[in-house]
Amino acid sequence: MSASHRTPRARTLPRLAVAVATVALGAVACSSGGGHATGASSSRPSTRATAITATKAASTVVPNSAPSGRGAFLGPVRRIPVDGIRIGYRQFGSGPDLLMVMGDTGTMSDWTVDLLSRLGRHYRVTIFDNRGVGYTTDDTSVPDTIPLMADDTVGLIKALGLRHPALLGWSMGGEIGLTVAALHPGAISALVSTGGDLGGSEAINTPAAVAKELNSPKTTGPQMMDLLFPADATAARAAYIEQLGLIPPEKVGDETLLRQYQAGQAYGSFEGTWDKLPDSTIPMLITNGSLDKITPPKNASIIAQRAKHAELVMFPDAGHAMLVQDSGRFVSLVTRFTEASGIG
Repeated sequence: MSASHRTPRARTLPRLAVAVATVALGAVACSSGGGHATGASSSRPSTRATAITATKAASTVVPNSAPSGRGAFLGPVRRIPVDGIRIGYRQFGSGPDLLMVMGDTGTMSDWTVDLLSRLGRHYRVTIFDNRGVGYTTDDTSVPDTIPLMADDTVGLIKALGLRHPALLGWSMGGEIGLTVAALHPGAISALVSTGGDLGGSEAINTPAAVAKELNSPKTTGPQMMDLLFPADATAARAAYIEQLGLIPPEKVGDETLLRQYQAGQAYGSFEGTWDKLPDSTIPMLITNGSLDKITPPKNASIIAQRAKHAELVMFPDAGHAMLVQDSGRFVSLVTRFTEASGIG
C-alpha cells in the first residue's frame, strides 16, 4: 500500500467490525487483566520444548478472554514481553508453526472462525495483535512503522520459541510479512502474502474514489462490505457478518489509528522492502483477489516479479477479503504450498 491510500486502510477493518458486528450481532468488547499462562503442549524436539517451557514463565493469560461456542478452540489471550511492549496472542491447532499477521489496526477478532478452524487442522497457529491494537501495548516514544512491526513479529517468533514458522499476512499484514522476508529472511520458512504491496514508489495506489469512501465516517457497514466483497458474493458476505461476533471484539484507540496511518504514510516512501526482497531465498506464495477494490491486483504481480522464489495465484471473482470469501480453496492452496516447500 503506498502513501496515498494509507488513511482509509487504517480504519477499514475496525470500523467494519463495529458497524456490522455491533448492529447485527450485539457483540461486546471483552475485558483484559493479568494471570499466568499454562503454555501450549507440543510434540516437537527438545529444543522447542525448552523454549516453550521458558515461554510459560514469561507469558500471562488474560482472564475471561477465551471465546465460547464455535470459537472456543482459540483458547484465551496470552501476553508476552517483546522489545519493550507486551504482545497479545492466541495459539491453537497442531502441526508446523503458522504465524498470522493482521492488517491496518485490525485485531485478532477480525479473522473469521471458519478460516482459523480450517488452518488449525493443519498447523499450530499463532495469531496476535500488532502494537497498540487490542491486547498489545505500544511505546509511543518511537514512530510506528512497517519495519518496526516487522521487528515486533520477529521478536514474537523468538519469544515464543517458534522454529522458522511460515508467515501468513493479510493486507498490511502482508506488507509486514514481505518486510520480514526482505529484512529478516532467516526468521521464517515461507511467506503467504495477500492484499499487500511493496511500498515505496512501485506500489499502485487505491483509486481515489475508493479511498474517499473507505475514510468517510458516513460509510455504512453494507457499503464497507461492498468494498471487501464483489456484489454477487452474497453467501460470503452473509457468512462474514455472521462470524464477526464469534470472537469477542477488541478496542482500537484513536492514537493507534493515527500512528498506524503514519506508519502507512512512511511505508509509501520506504524502499527497503523493494530493495531487499530479491535477496530473500524463502519460498513465497503471493495471492490477491482479481476484483480487489482496495489493493489493486497489479501489486501482486509486481511482488511476484520482484521476489526470487514466488508463486502468484489470483482468485477470480474475489475481492480484498478473498481469503474469507473462498477460505476452503485458500487453505488448500496454503497447505499445498507449505508441503511443497518442505514445511511440516
